[in-house]
Amino acid sequence: MVKLIFMVVTLVVMFNFAGCATANPPQITGSPRPHRSIEANAEYEYEEPIPQPYTVLFRDAGAGFGVGGSRAMYEPTEGAYLAAWLSPDMPLRTLEELTGKRHAVYVHEMFLGDEIPFSWLLQCMATMATPLLIIHPPADPEAMELPVSYLVVNLANHLGSLNLPMFVAFYPPGHGIMAAEYTTTFRMARNAFHAHAPMAAFVWVSPTHVATPTNTFYPGHNFVDWVALPLLATWDAEDCYVDILSQLETFYGAFHQHKPIMILPLGISHFTRGDYTYRIHQAAAEITRIYEAIQAFPRVGLVAYADAFNLHHAYTDDFSISIERQLLAAYADVISSDNFLSSLERNAAAIPKWTRSIYHGYAYDDRIYISIHTLQEELSTPAPRQTAQINDATFAEAYHLLTMELSVCHALRVIYVEKTP
Repeated sequence: MVKLIFMVVTLVVMFNFAGCATANPPQITGSPRPHRSIEANAEYEYEEPIPQPYTVLFRDAGAGFGVGGSRAMYEPTEGAYLAAWLSPDMPLRTLEELTGKRHAVYVHEMFLGDEIPFSWLLQCMATMATPLLIIHPPADPEAMELPVSYLVVNLANHLGSLNLPMFVAFYPPGHGIMAAEYTTTFRMARNAFHAHAPMAAFVWVSPTHVATPTNTFYPGHNFVDWVALPLLATWDAEDCYVDILSQLETFYGAFHQHKPIMILPLGISHFTRGDYTYRIHQAAAEITRIYEAIQAFPRVGLVAYADAFNLHHAYTDDFSISIERQLLAAYADVISSDNFLSSLERNAAAIPKWTRSIYHGYAYDDRIYISIHTLQEELSTPAPRQTAQINDATFAEAYHLLTMELSVCHALRVIYVEKTP
């Protein structure tokens, strides 16, 4: 048998769904340890560096997606809404002029009981962008003369009168409220907005990336339209970025079958007051890597970059991009992908979305390999008789998957699997 020589090849492959980028492929699933044995069958073993694992996305022909098979409010058909969290004194058009691309959503945070930011909302309307309001608890609850329920209904009434699609992220982490009181207040607010501002999609922001639907702070599927996770890439003690993709993968695994996911916010640090060091070049590369990798998470439907957010947070890191030419150039280049959407889909087509497999695949030497666990557990398809052992796991070679339609994007390292009728 001819000895197999495994090579990881970065190709520029244009795939009409994935919007494959031309940059180096991102670390989507992590790197395997080199020089592990690869077995083509039980008789032959080769000591070669094994290729990078590929993310596997699948869907059944004619099937729905998520529990219940229905799309959430404003969930896009494909891709993710491009969003930004800017300084209140920066005109919304500024970022679009700097990047050359419209953003679908802009973020503004306020305390419950504050004046409604009508001038900012008018800017959103002028730029044809959708507002995302983050509502914190009252800044001084003891000084409030009116109950929270009244303030919530009053806010919902005023926002509803605008007849404007929007997202409302209610009481994000940092509120200091006990779980039982928090979930009760969240559900009350969701009901009030459902009655008085029905065009507002309600967002639950997770306190941690390891949260699950059984978390005591999760209000329940009936009261949540979207779930959100903050992802801030800071520097660790070894002068490396915190692995926020691993955090996203954990959170995604817990919620993607139930709700669309937004990253609120995403921030890549280029300066920290801890050591007063600028890392512009590293941050530019990380921005590219993260935005490319996000494209392999099909139910991440919104990514809001944190150019400025100071009202309710105090960080020693600087995540901004608008004042650094190299960061802005990296951001503008990577968001040019068709995967990042510039406008809201109010009536998205009800087609099945891709599902991210919890198992990896491999694509090398003009062959595609799918885990038999993906076939048996996720696609309810029996594994073929002929299999291959890769890194101590069993895979099926695509040639034998006669009922599967497969495509591969080498630039993003993604394998697409679709069952045929």
